[in-house]
Amino acid sequence: MSNETPLISVVVPAYNRRDSVLLLLADLYRQEGVSFEVIIVDDCSPDDTVAAIQTRYPQVKVLRNAVNSGPAVSRNQGVRAACGKYIAGFDSDVTLPDPALLRNIVSTFEQHPEATGLALRLLAADGKSEDRPRWWHAQPFETGVNRAFATHYFSGTGYAFRREEMLSAGLYPEILYMHYEEVELAFRILDAGGTIRYCPDLPVVHHASPVAARGKIHKFYKPRNQILVAVACYPWPRAIVYLLPRIGYSFIEAIRHWHLGEFFRALASASLSA
Repeated sequence: MSNETPLISVVVPAYNRRDSVLLLLADLYRQEGVSFEVIIVDDCSPDDTVAAIQTRYPQVKVLRNAVNSGPAVSRNQGVRAACGKYIAGFDSDVTLPDPALLRNIVSTFEQHPEATGLALRLLAADGKSEDRPRWWHAQPFETGVNRAFATHYFSGTGYAFRREEMLSAGLYPEILYMHYEEVELAFRILDAGGTIRYCPDLPVVHHASPVAARGKIHKFYKPRNQILVAVACYPWPRAIVYLLPRIGYSFIEAIRHWHLGEFFRALASASLSA
């Protein structure tokens, strides 16, 4: 990279994932053929994430939240600080198998000027199979996974947007803290006439932690935010159709992992916030 204004800004929220962040940074600095900057937003990590980044990658722009604020706030901080024409966003637990990924993101935007955003392909930790739990596109997985199409969904695990259009849409809803902030942002982008394109040829590998996903904080925010997003984005009949299977699944998961208290606390919080 040179001192020229970067064409693409990479935004990564980070919390207590020192080793994962360093793996992602190693992949980022193997990227070829495009000018870019990297912005890591640390959400008050108790480990030495920030020190490790600054020691090994002093060229990274590191922002630090004053208090723990969640991924939505962290992503917004990064986007506001970005200089690039395009934003590429990744969770801190992904790796990038393709050294031309950032260049190909830019090429895809140039080839599809109608696209506001890109939903990247999400591979499981083995780098070969698909991350099926994050397939929420309207297209059936079996017929859609290998072809590009317009979608209503993207995952914060891997995505890209035109920066100015992302800013115009209002960025991520910070009231949600974590979970489903992408769904609400996607709704606003589409409602404003934008489009999101699923791109099977733009892969990232997701090294999700099953232990973290079962934590109490997740069992609170998932059902709470499902309700808030449904109320914000859909008329009541459709909101009920949207919610029933999701809340049902969250209830079953709460029973399985002994988090019923968090589930009912989430329902109470949603009723006060909606």
